[in-house]
Amino acid sequence: MARTPFKKSIKNIYNNFINYSFIVAILTFILGFLLLFLTNVTTKVIGIIAGISCIGSGISSIYNYLKRDGARLFQYSVIFASLYILIGALLIIYPYQAMSFVTIWLGIYMVVKGLLKVNYGLWFKKGNEDCWLVTLASGILIALIGIVLIFNPFKAAFAVNQIIGIFLMITGVIDFTNTFMFKKRNKEIMDIFW
Repeated sequence: MARTPFKKSIKNIYNNFINYSFIVAILTFILGFLLLFLTNVTTKVIGIIAGISCIGSGISSIYNYLKRDGARLFQYSVIFASLYILIGALLIIYPYQAMSFVTIWLGIYMVVKGLLKVNYGLWFKKGNEDCWLVTLASGILIALIGIVLIFNPFKAAFAVNQIIGIFLMITGVIDFTNTFMFKKRNKEIMDIFW
């Protein structure tokens, strides 16, 4: 890692990023579980929860971008933040109308999230980090889940809530596993991005 006066600050940002990622992964899984088994949850509530979640991700991405101090890990955060906040605002302002397209919105969110992980995986490969393949594969899997949600071939078979619940639970498990790996290899990963 480059020796800069911001080394300690960067380590704190990275640790905050890891902690936030754990929380988001757990909340994603819980939300998926609730949607899968509480099928009578109202459309408005689902739309607002999804919107708040997207805006939270957007704010976090902006924070990471502003505090990155040249770190390549967060160089594209503003692009993702803009998309997350836009989707979140639409879901909160127009929950009923937006919910008719919720699988599409969620699909787009997951494609973007998956592509971000693919980007990390490619950086890890460049830095000869052993976890590059797992990160790349999980990013591709999340993006594929997003594509499936966009085209939603399950409409006739399941309620929309159940489809979203299943995919959110899968995404939560993948994100938690990835974050655990990032925490375990934090020194090596920080060396790649700073």
